[in-house]
Amino acid sequence: MTTKSIPELLKRSLQSHMAEADLREDEELQDIMEKLSSLSDKVAAAKAQALARRARKAVDEA
Repeated sequence: MTTKSIPELLKRSLQSHMAEADLREDEELQDIMEKLSSLSDKVAAAKAQALARRARKAVDEA
């Protein structure tokens, strides 16, 4: 089971609000979505690093 990061959850929530016409897609919203995408990528990279470090540590301790 994969979990979604907070930036990814926020993006999905904003997309849902746009689909329901609660929000309109304008320049400010596009900027927010781009920043959330960037942050989501950084979170994924940090998570991958942590998992790799944990795996190396487990191998070293074995």
